[in-house]
Amino acid sequence: MLTAQEVAAEVLVIVEEEIISAKEAIKKVVGRLSKAHPELLDFRVRGSIHAYVMETLKRLNTIDFLANLCLKGKKIRDLNPLLRNLIRVGLYEMLYHNIHPALATDSAVRIAKKRFGKRAASLVNAVMRKAEKVDLEREIKKQEPVKRIALLYHHPEWYVKLTFKLLGREEAIKLMLANMENATYIRVNELKSSVESVWRYLERSCEVLETPLPYVFRVANWEKHPSALEWHERGMYVVQDFASALAAHILSPEPGDMVIDLAAAPGIKTSQLAMLMENRGRIVAVDNSAERLNRMRAKMRQLGVKIVECVLGDGATFFCSRKADCVLLDPPCSTTGALRNYPCVKWRFDERKYISTVKLQRKMIRNAIKLGERILYSTCSITFDENEGNLTEFENKVVKIKARDVRGFDSWRGCGIKEFGGKKFRKWKDVVRLWPHVHDCCGFFISLLCSER
Repeated sequence: MLTAQEVAAEVLVIVEEEIISAKEAIKKVVGRLSKAHPELLDFRVRGSIHAYVMETLKRLNTIDFLANLCLKGKKIRDLNPLLRNLIRVGLYEMLYHNIHPALATDSAVRIAKKRFGKRAASLVNAVMRKAEKVDLEREIKKQEPVKRIALLYHHPEWYVKLTFKLLGREEAIKLMLANMENATYIRVNELKSSVESVWRYLERSCEVLETPLPYVFRVANWEKHPSALEWHERGMYVVQDFASALAAHILSPEPGDMVIDLAAAPGIKTSQLAMLMENRGRIVAVDNSAERLNRMRAKMRQLGVKIVECVLGDGATFFCSRKADCVLLDPPCSTTGALRNYPCVKWRFDERKYISTVKLQRKMIRNAIKLGERILYSTCSITFDENEGNLTEFENKVVKIKARDVRGFDSWRGCGIKEFGGKKFRKWKDVVRLWPHVHDCCGFFISLLCSER
C-alpha cells in the first residue's frame, strides 16, 4: 500500500520537473496510480496528499536550508529527485506537522529503502537524525537580514525585497504570514441553483460565512472539501477565490451584451460573466491553448453555460469586426498575489520571463481597448509593473470603480499604489487592490477602463 508521504514525494517531483501547479500534479499522479491503488481516490487520503504537497511547498526554502546543513559534502538539489522530496516531506512532518521525529524518520527511511535500497535509506536516516538535533532557530539567526527573514517566513529573498519596497517591513511580514494561511471561497452558480439552496446544502457539512458579494461564501471547518461534494460535481457552485469573483462582478455585463474574454481558460470568471448575463447575449472566450479550451468547453457544459464561444487565438492580436460592450482581460501574470494557492510559484521566479510577461500584458491592454467599450483589467499579482505601471500609458482611460451590489465596498476596498521606483500613477484611488493580510483572499489588482475616453 502506498502512503500519503510517498505519493506526495512523487507529486513534488512532477511539480519540479514539469513546471505545473501542485493541483495539476496531484491529479496526474493520483490518476496514474489509482488503478493499482484505488484507496488513493478516497477523499481523506487525497486530502492528506494535498496537505503534504502544499505545506511542504510553502516552506521549501527553510526545509532545504535544514537539509543542506545535514548533508555531508552535498546539497539536497544534488540528490535523486524522488529521494530529495522524500527527505523534504519527512522534514516537513518533523518540523511543522507535529509528528514525533522518530516516527517521521522511520516513515521516510522505510519508503527510501523500498524505492532505492539500503544505501539510500541510510542517507535518509542520517539526514533526519541530524536534523532532529539542529537548533534551526539559531542557524537562521546567523544569516544576513534578508535571508533571515526569507527563512523565518518561508519566502524567497526576491519576494522579501519586493514586499519591503511595496509595503514596508511590518506590513510585508504580515503579508508573508497571510500567504501561509488558507481560505476557501465558493461562488454560487445561479444558472443552476440559488444562493439560499447552496447555503443550506453547504452548512450541513461546513461552516459557511458571508462575504461582501451576496453569491460568494467563505467555507471552513469541513470534513470533506467543498470541491469533493456532489453539488460541486453537478455545477451548482464553483470554488473561486473572492478576489477573482469580485473582478468579474465589477465588470458586470448586462443580459444581451457582447463580451470578449481575452485570456479565458480555465473559464471560471467567464462562467461568472454568463451567470451575470443570465445566459443571454454572447461571450467570445479567447485562449492560446487548444487543450485548455477543450477543458473549458467541458466546464461550461457542467455549469449550464450556453452563450460562450471558445476561440483559439492570441489575446494580444485577436480581432473582432464588432466592438464588444465589455472586455475582460485577466492575462498571464507573475501570480505573486496567489502564493497561498500556488506556493510553487515562489520558487520559480525568472526575471527574463517576468519582463516578457509585463510586455505581453501591455500589448493585450492595447488590444482590449480596441475591442471593447468597457474593459476590466485584473491580475493576481502584487507587483507595481504588472498593474499600475502597465496602466500609466492609459491613465486617461481609467475610470473610478464603484462596485454594484457589494456590501460596504468603500469601507474595505484597498486603493492602488501611488508611486513606486520613481514611477507615479495618478489614478491610484480609482483602482482596487486586495491583499491577503488585509482582505483574507488572494492578492489582486482590479481596474476599469473606458475606450472612448
